[in-house]
Amino acid sequence: MHDEVFMTDSAPASVRRLHLIFDLERGRLVARDFLRELSEQNWPVQVTGASKRQDLDAVHRELVMVEAMRRAQVALVLVTPMASTSRNVVEEVRYAKHANLHVTGLLIAGSTAHTQLPQGLHKGSVVGWDWGALKKLVM
Repeated sequence: MHDEVFMTDSAPASVRRLHLIFDLERGRLVARDFLRELSEQNWPVQVTGASKRQDLDAVHRELVMVEAMRRAQVALVLVTPMASTSRNVVEEVRYAKHANLHVTGLLIAGSTAHTQLPQGLHKGSVVGWDWGALKKLVM
């Protein structure tokens, strides 16, 4: 992986910090492939966190996730065809808003402009998997 795309807490001011949100049930391989390709872009980007299982009650899960997300500037949602029905995606979009992140989305893995978006993710903040469009959206 390129040196700039990794999960950490610190980043130079010129590096854009991302929190990656994806469907834990159906999107792990998509997320892995996306991160691999992102690392090849040579962008000043740092992934500070990503979706992961939290074996906590709902209140504590929200506190832990919001605090973790605050290390990022942008929450990037990998929008797959089933993302709108994914419990963790819907929750994490809500948490990202509580953390005051700019929430954006990337249509991926067969999603189109007609794919239902997770609640809280707005159509104007979503692009197809085009590296130029994504760079404009998150940088």
